[in-house]
Amino acid sequence: MLSVLGFIVILGPLVVVHELGHFLFARIFGVKAEVFSVGFCPKIWRKQKGETEWCLSVIPLGGYVKLLGEEPGVELPPDLAHRSLQKAAPWKRFFIFSGGPLFNFIFAAIVFMSIQMIGEEHPRSVVGRTLPGSVAAQTGLLAGDEIFEISGEPVGTFDEMTAAFAKHPGKKVDFKVRRPGIPDPLNLSVTPRESSGYNSYGEKVPVGDVEGLLPAGRDLTVGDSAKSSLAGEAGVRTGDRLISYNGQKPSSFEWVEQWFIQSPQGQQIDLEFEPVGRTDCGAQGCPKVLSLRITKSGKTYSFGEETGAYSVELFVEKTVEKSPASGAGLIRGDRLVSIDQQPLTSFFDLRERVQKAGNAESRMALAWERDGQLITAEVTPSMTDGRDAELQKTKQFTVGIYPMLAWAEMSMLVERTFNPFLVVYRGISKMISYSWRNFVSIGKMFTGGVSVKTLGGPILIGKIAGESLGRGLIAFLTTMAILSIGLGVLNILPVPLLDGGHILLLGVEKLRGKPLQEKQLEWFQKVGLAFILLLMVVVMKNDLTRIF
Repeated sequence: MLSVLGFIVILGPLVVVHELGHFLFARIFGVKAEVFSVGFCPKIWRKQKGETEWCLSVIPLGGYVKLLGEEPGVELPPDLAHRSLQKAAPWKRFFIFSGGPLFNFIFAAIVFMSIQMIGEEHPRSVVGRTLPGSVAAQTGLLAGDEIFEISGEPVGTFDEMTAAFAKHPGKKVDFKVRRPGIPDPLNLSVTPRESSGYNSYGEKVPVGDVEGLLPAGRDLTVGDSAKSSLAGEAGVRTGDRLISYNGQKPSSFEWVEQWFIQSPQGQQIDLEFEPVGRTDCGAQGCPKVLSLRITKSGKTYSFGEETGAYSVELFVEKTVEKSPASGAGLIRGDRLVSIDQQPLTSFFDLRERVQKAGNAESRMALAWERDGQLITAEVTPSMTDGRDAELQKTKQFTVGIYPMLAWAEMSMLVERTFNPFLVVYRGISKMISYSWRNFVSIGKMFTGGVSVKTLGGPILIGKIAGESLGRGLIAFLTTMAILSIGLGVLNILPVPLLDGGHILLLGVEKLRGKPLQEKQLEWFQKVGLAFILLLMVVVMKNDLTRIF
């Protein structure tokens, strides 16, 4: 439903903008616009205003402006002949034909300008978490580290940081870090793992990836799977939040673990927990704060093992019905402990090891804790088919577990400016950049550099539009601007029946010194219709392949 709503909310205005470009230029040059329609085929609403009939039609996949005399060979009333499209000078027709794409590009630039003034949030290039045993952890990065320079180039956002690392697959990269509490920058180096990815044009290329580097840490919601633990005896239950560590307010579970590791053996640690959504505290209700004082024993490595208050990352929220997990007996509140007697370190670790077991077509011994008791069962991952960006089949293995994993707030950077010159410059620059990428990608499709399977039709557009509605205003506006550019680029292509095809005919007319004959035009239009129908078949096939 959200996809349908997103499709209408985004594509509707873009169609109006596009057709308005044709309409206004026609009016400027005195060409009569007989019909202005949003949508195709049967009209469900119409209103005559002036000399133009304004319509809303059933199929919302575009629109059209019907101009007087646009169909060659049709006899026109003598008093209106001078207002027909064919009587307009070639340079006037050029602006009428290019008006639609031009307005799409202008509209995109205006939207990008609006985003500049509203303010666009980006995750800062601050480490939220490094996964245990990953390349990021081995490099020495810690939660809270700010990466501000890579290979001599400054970076400020997480996207800029990942893009900079992506340029160096399999090659050593030097970078600089600001670490909280340390005045001088740290100089570190890493060799990004080479993996398959895509560049800005959609080409499949090798990219660098610093494995295990995440922009967000874990939320401070804790889980307790044994009432006999220190946290359990203090009354802490799964779903409560850790709010204080020795009088300090942690921002994520990563900070708690780092503080615990840095604490010497024998140190007393005062913890405070906030009960959340509890119904097990009797008539008097739960206290506002649960306090716990521990003495670090030195016998364990992790905060969770010492206290019994773990991150909820590996706690089961629910299992999929008839899945391997539900068949094995897992229920809400169970804490996943190990696979084949190897401890699980994160949900990412669980997912990777389940995938490996599935690829090897092997069973695995999954262990979990419930009320202080360790339970083990043999499970076989189940397979679901998926598709990658080029619609190649992929195999995804799961055991049917939804975790309680929740993310802490990321450190954000807001890009905003009210300088009118800077706003205009950035808006136009961004529009030109996206337009150029579109043209280059189309060119690479003809040379085989980019697969036509990356194209999408109305179903994919609806899905993207619907998702943007759920991500907020900036995501919605950005999606609208990008789709507006795509609509403009598509229509400016020199394909018969499209705006670019009409412009191409103007060029032919200029070279010949006269228009093409009616039969030549019919042949030209048949070629264009065949191309458009072929394109529709390709994108619809791609859309349906993504679903089925």
